[in-house]
Amino acid sequence: MPQRKRVIRFKSEAIQGSDSWVEVSRLTVGEARRADKIKDDPDTDSFAEVVELYQTHVINWNWVDDDGSGLPLPKDDPGVVDGLTADEFGFLGDCLAGSEEDQKK
Repeated sequence: MPQRKRVIRFKSEAIQGSDSWVEVSRLTVGEARRADKIKDDPDTDSFAEVVELYQTHVINWNWVDDDGSGLPLPKDDPGVVDGLTADEFGFLGDCLAGSEEDQKK
C-alpha cells in the first residue's frame, strides 16, 4: 500500500559537522506558493513567515551551537532561528523545498 513520504532526513555534515542531520516535513504546494508570493510583498514580514514555516516543518535535528550544546527546535524556541548562520538558515530552506538529490550534492 502506498505511503506518503513527507518527513525526510537530510545529512547536514557540510554545515554542522560529522553525523549531523535534520528531519523536515515537506511543504505542500499551497505553502510553497504562499511563501513565494509573500517574499515580494512589502507589507509582509517575510522573515517572520519563514520562521513560522521552520516552526511547523523542522521536525527534529541534532544541531548544536558554538559550544556544542544542543539547539532547541524552532517549534520549542522560535528565537533559535536568529542564532543560525546564513548557511544553516539557507540549508533548512533548501531541505523544505528541494529534492533529496539536491541535498546529496
